[in-house]
Amino acid sequence: MISFIRKWLTSWPVIALLGLVLVAFAVTGVGDPFGGSAAPAGSIAKVGSQVITEQQLLQQVDRIVRNARAQDPKITQTQLAKEGGVPLIAEQMIGTAALERLAASMGITASDRAVGAEIGGIAAFQSGGKFDEPTYRRVIAEQQLSDRDLRNGIAGDIVRKQLITPVTAALQVPRGMAEPYVRLLADVHTGSVAIVPLIAAAPPTDAEIAAFYKANTARFTIPERRSFRFAMIERAAVAARSVPAEADVAAAFAKDPARYGGEATRSLSQVVVADEAKAREVASAAASKGFAAAALLAGFGPADTGIGTQSQSQFGAATSPAVAAAAFALPIGGITAPIKSDFGWHIVKVEALGSAGKSLDQARPAIVAELSKRNTDTALGTLVAKIEDGAEAGQSFADLAKAAGLTIATVPAVTKEGRTGAGATTALPANLLPLAAKAFGHEPQDGVAVEDLGGGNLAAIETVQVLPPTPQPLAEVRAEVTAAVATDKAMQAAKRRADAVIAAVKRGTPFAAAVAAQGLAAPQPLAGRRMDVLNQPNVPGVITAFLSTPVKTVRALPGSQGWALVNVDRIEPASASAIAAIFDSTRRELAAQAPQEFGNAFAIAATRTVGVERNMAQVNTVSRRLSGLSDGQQ
Repeated sequence: MISFIRKWLTSWPVIALLGLVLVAFAVTGVGDPFGGSAAPAGSIAKVGSQVITEQQLLQQVDRIVRNARAQDPKITQTQLAKEGGVPLIAEQMIGTAALERLAASMGITASDRAVGAEIGGIAAFQSGGKFDEPTYRRVIAEQQLSDRDLRNGIAGDIVRKQLITPVTAALQVPRGMAEPYVRLLADVHTGSVAIVPLIAAAPPTDAEIAAFYKANTARFTIPERRSFRFAMIERAAVAARSVPAEADVAAAFAKDPARYGGEATRSLSQVVVADEAKAREVASAAASKGFAAAALLAGFGPADTGIGTQSQSQFGAATSPAVAAAAFALPIGGITAPIKSDFGWHIVKVEALGSAGKSLDQARPAIVAELSKRNTDTALGTLVAKIEDGAEAGQSFADLAKAAGLTIATVPAVTKEGRTGAGATTALPANLLPLAAKAFGHEPQDGVAVEDLGGGNLAAIETVQVLPPTPQPLAEVRAEVTAAVATDKAMQAAKRRADAVIAAVKRGTPFAAAVAAQGLAAPQPLAGRRMDVLNQPNVPGVITAFLSTPVKTVRALPGSQGWALVNVDRIEPASASAIAAIFDSTRRELAAQAPQEFGNAFAIAATRTVGVERNMAQVNTVSRRLSGLSDGQQ
């Protein structure tokens, strides 16, 4: 998982909102993102005069995990934190903030109009192909963003793009740079692998069990648990109450019949000229020589005159109502007299009749579907707003749920994965597991919040109690600790034999002879090239290690059944034909990666230019807390 997170985080800028708009949300707190202040307690960094707080880091972690789950639903904050994701996210936030500060110092800004244009173009904020304010408010509320948050994020994205694009555009990879990498991919590695199985050791003593438990307490610690209450807000239930009335369906059809195919259409051609005299000349020629020949008099070819199939309202909006009315009054082949609009003088020909237009009954399914979605979106937005406003006003969850017609359920203390304790089964059905993770995003004092669970469902949730990570008493996990000690002793015994093989090879003993001297099974041959597994999923660790081990070297890899000893006897240089076969594709791949590398380097340079003060102790504290460890644990 962490490789996916690393790749995702090192893209400039990061996709951070619904996968729909490029926004890094480097600092999305209230206040001017380019303003300065003294570093408050709990801050993770100060970039120039701009402070990044712990709360902002937590918000960014939550957003990244929510977006990452679109590709892997199993990703959790705990897993991300355990694999080193929190410091990565902190550095990404610092880098994006530094770029914004550098842009500000250079006078690079994003206008309100540019930000508004980006927002208006986001499909998630549209209804019927146009920006819709209620939809916009509902979506950003589901993402726990304010209008200012979003605008600040988009503004930052725009200025970062203005900085980075000139640096990363049109980068090329010289042949001399690409060739060593191509050879690295095509060189042939030859060697073998031997297995050192687990070796049974004496049963663990009480002292060994106690010592192992003390040294590995974190392995036997129940992570932080939280109890919470929730009430589901199901889109389907809201939709059932949002079916439009017949009068609304008829009104929508009457207001915009063309939108629902309710207007007749025609295939049209037209010529538009600037003055009346030229228009009359074209019209006269059209009557005697044909429309195409007349269009040539005005410098228009067939590709210039055809405007396709139009309804009368569509054509009227593009020209004028008078022009459209004249065109739709003619039969097939008819040509209008010159008619003036704001664009000039029009001569229009009717090439063919289109559809006769749908009746209200024929258009009803499409209208009902559109109005139902709009009504449902509005109803959900209104309901969410009422719950959130009521929570801010101090209303109890019970009162809010009763007013909204929702049913509250209570979940006992569970981990972020929905388990009641270490190794326990989940306390929630699969469809409600996301609720447990959501509970970890709120504190008991936060009150009720509405969270998006995906699939059209929301939930009002209230975290009730927080239980800190709790080490399980040795008496309760003695059997588990004993098994772990036995495995550890067996691995150590096997490692001693593996080390003996490695030492013998270093002294000049052939690998096969060194393996045989330890009474192990004969090595199995291996041969391959990096290019053979480059794009393969789930490549075994032994193969990866084999292809990265230096020649005449043995590497030991731990596994569940013992140790694998990987030996490389020789590396044969790639043939000219092998290099030629992949040279162009590899060079293109390197060129595709170059902008990201240069962008990352530019961001690092920006941090040095504007000045950064990091509070890594606070970052590590956040990381430990999200990992389920106490401050004293590693």
